[in-house]
Amino acid sequence: MASSRPSPVRSLLTSMVLLMSAYSVLSWFLYRITAPRFVWILVAVFALFQALLLTTFSRGFRTFLKNWLESDLGYFSVVMVAAFSVTLALMWYHVFEYFVLVAAAEVLARLDLQNAGLNQWQALLFMTLTSALGLAVGWSARQAIEEAILHLGWFA
Repeated sequence: MASSRPSPVRSLLTSMVLLMSAYSVLSWFLYRITAPRFVWILVAVFALFQALLLTTFSRGFRTFLKNWLESDLGYFSVVMVAAFSVTLALMWYHVFEYFVLVAAAEVLARLDLQNAGLNQWQALLFMTLTSALGLAVGWSARQAIEEAILHLGWFA
């Protein structure tokens, strides 16, 4: 009887393609709105920070969060940050949805990397390189399409 569970390699490949696609879509959006260079740098830092948070800093972050939430000030600040985040998400949903997509893809990739037996540093390397590749692919594809449209005179 065959197992209904996909192999870890196949699942890992799928989640890495999804992660790259999520960053490509984000990159396409940033190129479309002609985001300045510092926004691109912030997105690259976001990608690295999220990969670090999900891999190497996860244990330390959980400990910090647990200690922070043991006080009333900690709970109050979490409620205030959550309320502010919900307000921002509702006001800027067209931007927020891209970051939710990226975060979901990052979490899925991290789970599949862990399931495949990679250690934290290997997972960090895979996630960072895949994210950077996704940003580069999205930017390059959008630029190539825009240049082709301008060069060929389409939609002129």
